[in-house]
Amino acid sequence: MSTDTQPGAESPADAFVAQPFLREQLGLDGARSRGGDRNGDGGADRVDDGGRSRLPVDIRASLELVRPPHGRFHGAKFSLGYFPAHDVFATDADKFGYLTKPRVRARSRLPLNATSRALLEKLGHLMGNSGRETAPDSATPSGFTYVGQFVDHDITLDVSSALDAPELVDANVINNMRSPMLDLDSVYGKGPAVDAFLYAAPAPGEPPSAFRMLLGSNLPSGLGGAGGTAGAAGMVAHTDFDVPRTSALTAIIGDPRNNENLIVSQLHHAMLRFHNAIVDSLVASGFTGDVFVEAKRQATLHYQWAVVHDFLPRICGQAAVDAALAATDLGHPNSPFRMPVEFSVAAYRFGHSMIRDEYWLNFELRNKPMTDVFRFIHEPHLPVRSNWVVDFNAFFETGIAVPVFNSARKIDSVLASALEDLDGNGLPNELMGVLAARNLLRGLVLGLPSGQATAAALGVPVISGAALTAGLPADEIAVLEEEGGLLLEKTPLWYYILREAMVATGGEHLGPLGAKIVADTFVRMLRRDALSLLNVAFAPTLGATPGSFTFADLVRVAKVIGA
Repeated sequence: MSTDTQPGAESPADAFVAQPFLREQLGLDGARSRGGDRNGDGGADRVDDGGRSRLPVDIRASLELVRPPHGRFHGAKFSLGYFPAHDVFATDADKFGYLTKPRVRARSRLPLNATSRALLEKLGHLMGNSGRETAPDSATPSGFTYVGQFVDHDITLDVSSALDAPELVDANVINNMRSPMLDLDSVYGKGPAVDAFLYAAPAPGEPPSAFRMLLGSNLPSGLGGAGGTAGAAGMVAHTDFDVPRTSALTAIIGDPRNNENLIVSQLHHAMLRFHNAIVDSLVASGFTGDVFVEAKRQATLHYQWAVVHDFLPRICGQAAVDAALAATDLGHPNSPFRMPVEFSVAAYRFGHSMIRDEYWLNFELRNKPMTDVFRFIHEPHLPVRSNWVVDFNAFFETGIAVPVFNSARKIDSVLASALEDLDGNGLPNELMGVLAARNLLRGLVLGLPSGQATAAALGVPVISGAALTAGLPADEIAVLEEEGGLLLEKTPLWYYILREAMVATGGEHLGPLGAKIVADTFVRMLRRDALSLLNVAFAPTLGATPGSFTFADLVRVAKVIGA
């Protein structure tokens, strides 16, 4: 981490002195000034407070799209006034920060002006253009696309940075509303003593500490899910293969983003069953300690093991993971930490390029488009229809054969065209409608350094402009060469990391810079957690192979892949 990061904010004035759009949302300046019609639209975008304030574009879009039938919490922005004051203002509140020093960022970042915004909008639209998905798939199972999303929701949540901020936003005062540890708080919340609504009480005669995760029901719609070794003949009409939901069908889970699409929601459901399977085993063995505490400990450590030994090597390459684990300067228990935006806004967004346009979901649902993967996790398809239960044998290497195995797309600057319009309403400017453009603009507003400068600062070889553009379509090269080649000289970090992956590894995993940022950040998070597998004696016991544990093992233990 850069040593120039600021200490935690001591007062509202200290925290948001340079961010008027956040100060306005919190009412920190007393009576809000009347801003007039800044957009020339008669004030249509202002909140109903007498015309005294304007909601940032991110918040306006979010408030519309978190409502049914959209339910789009991924990328949603809210006023910090929605959250407990301690989580916003306390000196120990988790924040974002930077890996690179201010001088590196100042010299290499794109200017925050209309020209840069227009170039990034244009580049982002090209990245999602239909018909560019011509490269063969990667060797990585598609399940790891959604493992990456699940893990992201376990460690980061930025609710307040704004795409339309008129000035640079300092990441050091942006709150991270998730604990930056691999502690499964998105599953467990604050535990059964506080978040009792997430839990099922122990059965009669069981230890009083045998708390299981609450499961949901299914909308009866026929056979679905995994058939196991029997194939299609093994499918059943599931009744309890969904996350729990309220009477209004809102998911009762620790992070609503894990209900944004069918696959990640079903993966969250598998995590609930994983905990419950461990509780079942402990009760059956006559365990005499606190069953919940031990089950959570085992589930968390096995999850961490799978992240380090299964997920990260596939995404970063084994060499980068080994180098991070061998490093001696990546933190220690309870060491200070700020989630670097070079990670959260750039390097870790590799997964967006791995998303497929279509997925084989089960023996009855073949080649379903990504729009259906989003549509069938919202009304009127809730609870999850029994025939839409996902067969994870098609997403992880479980050893159980399926007709079509979903491999992830390669990591590169080509995004599945389905991401252009996730709501299927033909309005590409809706929240998340043009995912690439929003990613690029987020990096611009946060003042991220260029890919070239970041590589140099971290001691990683810089790829040349010729390599960066090799094999790209002519229209994309043309955008990079506009304004005297501005985007080639100061290449946006996220875009650079995607192109580096294709140049260095053929898109099979991240290249040297992306891999270093991702692997180092994960190891730093684990090193500072006194209870993580890097700080306690632990060897996995639940895998098919002694001393090993993978995400394929996790879905097997969770009993979601059939017999």
